[in-house]
Amino acid sequence: MSARRDQILDAARDLILREGYAQASMHAVARTAGMTRPALYTEFGDRDRLFTALLDREEERALTMASAAFPEIRPGADPAGVAAEACDVFLDVVLAAPETWRFVLLRDQALPPSAHERVARGRAALRERSEAMIRVIAAMGERELDAEFVSYTAISTSETAARLLLAEGGAQRRDAIAATLRWMARRAVATAGIGEVAGGAGR
Repeated sequence: MSARRDQILDAARDLILREGYAQASMHAVARTAGMTRPALYTEFGDRDRLFTALLDREEERALTMASAAFPEIRPGADPAGVAAEACDVFLDVVLAAPETWRFVLLRDQALPPSAHERVARGRAALRERSEAMIRVIAAMGERELDAEFVSYTAISTSETAARLLLAEGGAQRRDAIAATLRWMARRAVATAGIGEVAGGAGR
């Protein structure tokens, strides 16, 4: 993608985050991007195409980054440690691209159905990846559990943590949020009877 298209998509994303999708007209995007409307239309054709391109880019970025939060599970690894590591990596991923995650987690009823469908599809892909990891962790402890249910819980908790992190002053709470997530992950593993839990909320 060219630097010019990225600049326009950044402007559209930031405008939507700041004023809402309903206010993100082609005129407003052009003004925010510091260009003329004819130049914007030449680049994207119309508002629908521009928004589709923005969805494509932000979805790809979010899914790529989120996938990096799933640690490699090596034979003999500590199940609780694996779960805790995933929590830390996910928070770092969110802080590395806050505007992308604000856009992906945006709650704007004015967004077209296609946007909500894309977010739901991305969430489903991550939940399935999470379920697979949970099944592997459970197998390490030779335990049976409802991995699907646990994966839904993990995704919901992760989104809540991300929203707190992205809120005003949230970055300053990163360590506290991470410590709590690690504690929850370790307790979940312990409650399932998989491995041993070491330490408290800060470990």
